[in-house]
Amino acid sequence: MEKGKQQETSFESIGLSQREFFTLFLLQTLSKEPNYPRAIHDELNVSFTGKVHSYDYLCKTARQLAASGHLELYAENGKKYYKITNKGKELFTWYRNNFSERFKEVKAVIDRVMYDLTGTGLNPPVVRELPEEYRSYFSKIISVKDLVRYVTLRAASKNKRIYMGEIAELLKTKFGWIASNGYLYDLSHEMEEGSLLTGYWESEKRTKRYLQITDEGHHHYKQIADSAAFQVREVQKYLGNVLVFLEGKELISQEGN
Repeated sequence: MEKGKQQETSFESIGLSQREFFTLFLLQTLSKEPNYPRAIHDELNVSFTGKVHSYDYLCKTARQLAASGHLELYAENGKKYYKITNKGKELFTWYRNNFSERFKEVKAVIDRVMYDLTGTGLNPPVVRELPEEYRSYFSKIISVKDLVRYVTLRAASKNKRIYMGEIAELLKTKFGWIASNGYLYDLSHEMEEGSLLTGYWESEKRTKRYLQITDEGHHHYKQIADSAAFQVREVQKYLGNVLVFLEGKELISQEGN
């Protein structure tokens, strides 16, 4: 996948609507101190770059939260300020309790993938597989196809031959994530058709198909690995910001590497 064609990583892609995103941001930033809408919008744009955030929709969300008693609107020195109420603090706690664990589980897998790609960063031990109910979020923010192609070509470049059952086990033990056997075998067939791999059956029973990397596979391996690293790095930073955001800490800059 080319850099210019990366799937967008956003709050929507990991299971939050735009309204929930603005609600969370307002509750989080106002839990630190009261503020006026324009300053809140400026902070939002600095904290979460790469997307245009609607000022009008942010103000609409703030008005709705004030109407429901989660925020309070007051005037000071000619400006209208919002501050969080006890009811708003309870709502923020609810969001934290319901989303933090999910994002932590997914980020642990992302961290392991990034460590495998670059040899840097966190590499948390695999304690358990990513729960099934969180896998849909993982597949929304990561190109599973790119990840499996990278892992398969890397394994094939280090071994005389491989089979997809080994790749399934590698994904599970190294990253704590699994893909369906059907998906893995369909993708291996596609990689053969694309001349990245060549394969042969172990016997006439056709129960196990061994795969070997081709010259074309060696040629494209670095490009596939670099593309995966670019995407995973962006997702890793984004999820890191989501977590510190939910925990009420200072956000990590999304600028630069």
